[in-house]
Order: sequence, then C-alpha cells, then structure tokens
Amino acid sequence: MPPSTEDKILEAAKKVFMEQGLYGARMQDIANKAGINKALLHYYFRSKERLFDEVFGGALTKYFQNMEVLNDASLSVIDRVVVFSEKFIDFLSEYPQMSLFLLKEMSANEALFREKVKGLKSQNQQGIIQILSEAQLSSKVDPILFMMQLHSMCAYPFLAAPVFKVIIEKSGQEWSDPQFLKLKSAVKQFIIQQLS
Repeated sequence: MPPSTEDKILEAAKKVFMEQGLYGARMQDIANKAGINKALLHYYFRSKERLFDEVFGGALTKYFQNMEVLNDASLSVIDRVVVFSEKFIDFLSEYPQMSLFLLKEMSANEALFREKVKGLKSQNQQGIIQILSEAQLSSKVDPILFMMQLHSMCAYPFLAAPVFKVIIEKSGQEWSDPQFLKLKSAVKQFIIQQLS
C-alpha cells in the first residue's frame, strides 16, 4: 500500500527538520521534499510548529517507549540496560541526525525542549541512573558517568558518521552504517564489563 499524503509529509518533514532544525526549515522545503504543493501541506498541518511537534513528538515518544524496558523487573539490571542500548541504537538508525539535532535545538531554546520532554516522560519511568542506584551498583560504577558513557557510545558513531566514513574509505574498506562497526556488540560488552 503506498504511503498516504500525511505519511509523505511527515517523512519529508523529519528529513528537513533533522537537516535544518526548527528555525532553519521552511514549509516550502518540506512541500518540495514531499512532492506536494505548499497549499496542501498547510491543509494537513497549519503551521511549521504544529508539524514540528508531530515529528519531534513522535520521535521522543519512541525514545521513551524504548526506555520502558528499564522498568521491567523480570530482567536483570544488566539485561535491562543492554536491551535499552540496543533499542537506542535502533532508534538512532531510524533518526541518525537526532543527536546533532537535539544539541542544536536545545542550544537555541532549552526551555522549549525541557517542556516537550517533561510532557512526554512518564512520571514513574525509571532511568539508568535510578536503576543503577537502586540496584546498589553505585559503589562499583558512578551511575551518572556510566549513563554519559553509554549514551556517548551509542550516539557518537551517528554524530561523527561523516568523519568515520572518510577515514574508513581512506583505509580501503567499505562504509555501510554504524552496524558495520558492530556497535551493539561493543556496547553490550561495555555494559557487562562495567556492571558485572
């Protein structure tokens, strides 16, 4: 079944917002990428801000859904963190520019993004820092430092992909994507070493 006009718009908007940010994106660019006229774009989404909320809200909702595994008490703490990291890498594969986009947009308007995140995050949703502290692993590993290292390991290959691509191709090897670097396996190894 071919994608609906709304799906085409959302996919085009996702690409344009990731490339140009909220303030750099233009409705005409989104309409062009979706292969529609600007009037039709305005029919579906009255403003750039409303379209941005739809795209960004959808991405953040997926991210927080991925975090739900951290609440799953049927899994060990290590398994919860491993599954979360794998889902995070999958999320970044779908939204490869998300980390850079967040850094740029939060620098431009931190209050707006704090508000959006606050509205989406569940009140009883646990994060990595909390589960490591509750599991009393904080004597072995600093939960805040661990969380920063884990997010860096997952996100940096996507942030620096253009640089890595040049380096890898110069060495005579072929670039495909961050999975080429066996990212999930390396991250899992790091988690097990740190938390065992």
